[in-house]
Amino acid sequence: MNDRPIRFEEWNSADPEARLRLLRSLEGFGGHPFKLKKITSFGSGEEAFPTGIYELENSEFVFVPGRSLTLGWDGVRPEDAKLAEALRKELETAMNASVSPEELTAYFRDVFSPLREACVPPMLVERRPSRVEAEDGELVHLEEVRKRLASQGFALPTEDEWEALCGQGTRRFFAEHLNRDMLEAAAEDQGYWYAYDLETPNVYGLYIAYDPYLYELVDAPCLVKGGDGGGAAHGGYRALAVLPLSPQYRDPVIFELSDEDGFDFDVHARRIVRLMEPGSSFNV
Repeated sequence: MNDRPIRFEEWNSADPEARLRLLRSLEGFGGHPFKLKKITSFGSGEEAFPTGIYELENSEFVFVPGRSLTLGWDGVRPEDAKLAEALRKELETAMNASVSPEELTAYFRDVFSPLREACVPPMLVERRPSRVEAEDGELVHLEEVRKRLASQGFALPTEDEWEALCGQGTRRFFAEHLNRDMLEAAAEDQGYWYAYDLETPNVYGLYIAYDPYLYELVDAPCLVKGGDGGGAAHGGYRALAVLPLSPQYRDPVIFELSDEDGFDFDVHARRIVRLMEPGSSFNV
């Protein structure tokens, strides 16, 4: 595949014919009956991203090229200062105690993934996650989901892959697809997340991190991404309610809610098919 535009930079600079050849070559990849449905773009202006949408039974998948990028949290950006202050105030309410700037930073370090470099392989990604159904009345267990998907030729994304798919390496609290009016209202303590339409595709065409009640499984020690089961939202908070939608967020209480028997609550899974192994330098 080294003559095909499978890396992000190559894909963005490739001509339409080269993109079409690659997209057509992925039909049937991995033994799956993927059928190229259409070629379209998500996002707008210079940020518009062209890709192909594939049909697989009753689901849609998109092609996402591989890339090396920086992930994780490394401090509050100036553009997020107002939202950070709103989070600090809500934490004070939740804890019934004052929260200093230093304590706020410590909180962010506890709930966000650390800064790191990652190499994410090209893949075909399911556009919407699906609720995982328990088998034989048992609780859903991550390892069993992994085995089930592997037997079908799929995988769960790793945390690195999920963060890249969600936020494309953003250094801000939230990915660009999240409704900015909602975030502004939350920062000003004026609105709740459910009053806004958040279920919109991101720049890759994925429906991801749009509902704080939705846990999405990842193949990683953090277990889930994309939500906190609605814990903060149910508590009546505004800024804290949407913080779990951050690409970097890790639910700090997930291990209190699950045990070796599995998850006693709804979880969702997004299937992926890697075009090469994770961590590869793309020299294939």
